[in-house]
Amino acid sequence: MENIGRVVETKDDFAKLEVRRASACGEKCSSCKGGCSTTGIYINVKNPINAKPGDFVKVETETKSIMKVAFIVYLFPLFMLILGIFSSSFIYKQFNITFSSEIFSFLVGLLFMGISYIIIRIVDLIYQSKGTLQYKMIKKL
Repeated sequence: MENIGRVVETKDDFAKLEVRRASACGEKCSSCKGGCSTTGIYINVKNPINAKPGDFVKVETETKSIMKVAFIVYLFPLFMLILGIFSSSFIYKQFNITFSSEIFSFLVGLLFMGISYIIIRIVDLIYQSKGTLQYKMIKKL
């Protein structure tokens, strides 16, 4: 996956880049009345091409890594929410809980989803320490 970023600052062998996030609507903003604005994310990248602040550079990362991260961030919490809702009926019957089963299912689903965010944070720390998701600066534009 390739992106274009603008060098914000450089320090030692690294550069801080601002990369525009890709919009799901195709970024045809002149014909759109949605009023959305594209936001940038900041990433730290090794600077082998000696880019200076203000330069635009092409940045690349593995699509496989991006898809893995997208699955973890978006689908895992949904999966945990659904798992919590369905497993709550078993818990409800085992412990003879007296209040509404729907409310109990909702609360257990939220609990499972909260646990998923803790797991995601742990996975994020592991990814950061191993450097699994790395961007590579390819060339100046």
